[in-house]
Amino acid sequence: MNRRAFGCGALAAVAFIALGIFAISRAQAPAGCPDRLPYQPAAYDADGDATDEPTLDGVEEPLERGGRASFGLAAWPVWVAPADRPSASDAPLPSRIVLECGDGTFQAYRRAGS
Repeated sequence: MNRRAFGCGALAAVAFIALGIFAISRAQAPAGCPDRLPYQPAAYDADGDATDEPTLDGVEEPLERGGRASFGLAAWPVWVAPADRPSASDAPLPSRIVLECGDGTFQAYRRAGS
């Protein structure tokens, strides 16, 4: 085998793998929560400031994990009031949710139009 062909092939493989790793790292959810969550079937707007614990105004009991909200490859854990917890993984999210932002904070969201 020709050393030049082997070198070019190895260089191409390294470049391909490096580009793939870079692309995957850019596609992950960034630290912090977005101002608007383009969740289907409805969008959610940020409601208030980020907090250190998952809380919703008017809900006294501790919130429970209620699945994940995703957009593209980015995904955030969702916290909901115990009474509003979705019964199945494909059930729609309630009108008020809290996202775990990935930087140690939690952001409350309200369904747009409600």
